[in-house]
Amino acid sequence: MQPKQLQYFITAYATKNIQRAAEKLFVSRQGISKTIRELEQELGADLFLRSSKGLEPTDFAEALFPHAKKLLDEYNYITGLNTLAKQKENVITIYALDNIVKYLTAEFFFDFRKLYPNIILSIIESTDEAALNALLARNADFAITTDPLDKTNFTLTPIFYTHYCIALSADHSLAAKDKLSYHDLHNQKIISKGRSFRCFRDNMEKYILGNGLNVDIFAEITDIDVALDLVKECNAIYLGYDYIAAMQRHPDIRWKMLDAEVSGQNMYIASLKNTLPRKVCRDLQNFLLAWLPIHNKDKIIL
Repeated sequence: MQPKQLQYFITAYATKNIQRAAEKLFVSRQGISKTIRELEQELGADLFLRSSKGLEPTDFAEALFPHAKKLLDEYNYITGLNTLAKQKENVITIYALDNIVKYLTAEFFFDFRKLYPNIILSIIESTDEAALNALLARNADFAITTDPLDKTNFTLTPIFYTHYCIALSADHSLAAKDKLSYHDLHNQKIISKGRSFRCFRDNMEKYILGNGLNVDIFAEITDIDVALDLVKECNAIYLGYDYIAAMQRHPDIRWKMLDAEVSGQNMYIASLKNTLPRKVCRDLQNFLLAWLPIHNKDKIIL
């Protein structure tokens, strides 16, 4: 049995009509009829009872159908792997923190693709720890994440510095202040990306809970649009980074810098140390480092 025969049989079985099956497969009625006849001869059994009303599957067809579908699914899976394997040498896999793709904008991908039409960027939004683990497992070529990072395992190239930032509604009691400190968060309703991220855990433990401050963690989410909706509707405070603030302008939202001893973190493009990078990876890193300052993305401007 050939894959084409299986596909024609499965489609005819599902539609119970030669004409509809032909239309679905974008082939001629005669072509599908001939292929099914050939399959019947090969199997030595009729698959359909034919009448003016259409096709009625025989008992043999009923028994064959689940096996034919499974065979075709497995064939498609294997051929899909073959296709992806051929592309793999031109695919760059990047694990990146939430909203990094949004910060780069579609223009970055358009410009890169224009210069390197045969390179595919595969970007997975991730937590900081998952991104580094993907590098260690060699499941990623790069990670875009914040420090502190283990310099013994990773080669780190800074791409910009991002300050800690706070979003709150325009009518919040703290909105009039130029800057906010951790102490301003005492007894406030908090939204942030959450404990799956090392940066959240470290800052929460060291500067908030460790200082005896009490906060009501209302939600832990990475979707900035939902987070800001909650800021407006629930009078909550969002803790994040200024690279996110730079993308979110809203008349009802006020962004404030966090006034703290440690005011932010470097954002890096990281790769696994002591490995020879592929040429496509070198091309991507060089392009990114050149593209960011040209488009004023190497420094956050609020």
